[in-house]
Amino acid sequence: MTNKQQHILATVPIDSIAHEELGQLYPIVTAKDDARQTLLSLMPDTICLISRGMAPINGEIMDAGRSLLVITRTGAGYENIDIAAATKRGIPVVYAPLLGDAVAEATFAMILALTKRLFYWHESLITGKWDRRVRERTDDLAGKTIGIIGLGKIGREVAKRGIAFGMNIVASDPYVAQEVAKEVSAELKTVDDLLACSDVVSLHAVSTAETSGLINRSNIFKIKKGAYLVNFARGALIENLDILYDALRDGRLAGVGLDVFPDEPPKDFKHPLFTHPNFIGSPHVLASTAGAEARCYRSMCKDVISVLHGYRPKWCVNPEVFELSNLRRR
Repeated sequence: MTNKQQHILATVPIDSIAHEELGQLYPIVTAKDDARQTLLSLMPDTICLISRGMAPINGEIMDAGRSLLVITRTGAGYENIDIAAATKRGIPVVYAPLLGDAVAEATFAMILALTKRLFYWHESLITGKWDRRVRERTDDLAGKTIGIIGLGKIGREVAKRGIAFGMNIVASDPYVAQEVAKEVSAELKTVDDLLACSDVVSLHAVSTAETSGLINRSNIFKIKKGAYLVNFARGALIENLDILYDALRDGRLAGVGLDVFPDEPPKDFKHPLFTHPNFIGSPHVLASTAGAEARCYRSMCKDVISVLHGYRPKWCVNPEVFELSNLRRR
């Protein structure tokens, strides 16, 4: 039954799946933008907040939602949401960590494009530089080492694909036990040791205060000369674009592939990284396959409906909230 006053608020336009499944319960209002004041003005009658993008969802936003029962993300990341503030207010935060296959596939698409110099050879073909093939070569993956920083669900899927390519697997993740790493044939190392021995460095760590600037000016020069670096996690894991460009320019890195950036969209496309021949970028989209998006939206809708009907969701960032006396209920 639709409630005429309360609504579901989406910070940006969302998939039709959400409209079909959640719109039967409450009207869905899409914010004209995700600016603080816009969201605050729409929160008083919001029963469910669907957060996409990186607009901060903090205590102020939550307090403006007197009817707010659940906050949700449609993917695995939730760093823009103040989880402690939500838990304190008795608000479950639902997410959908179901992008592992899509991110792993995208990661290797980028790795292959870099190591095989795909765009370079395409340009060579169409500009009549056929003879380059006599003098120049691409790189192998078989027998090389891939270093995976962040061995969670996504990192382990990347490791499985690395094994399929005949690569050696090393990983760095302080929250993963050696037994778990062994399941994907990964040897655990410190970040510095991983950088020193990896031919490909692939970032899949969660973005937190602890991991901000994980790759920085101090340690990027410890990376194995001629390595490739790709980031499909969050832009904040890399200190800035300058260090990547410097490492490409001096040959420390043979290639850089980014699907995520410190600012999204990037504020300065005049940065020299964007025109370097050994850089490939995409607008935070390569893992947004039709199948992955549908799975995430269906999972999110199912869990939101569970919360609204008084049941526990399958995927919840702060499940301890259900034991609190101040848990918000419809």
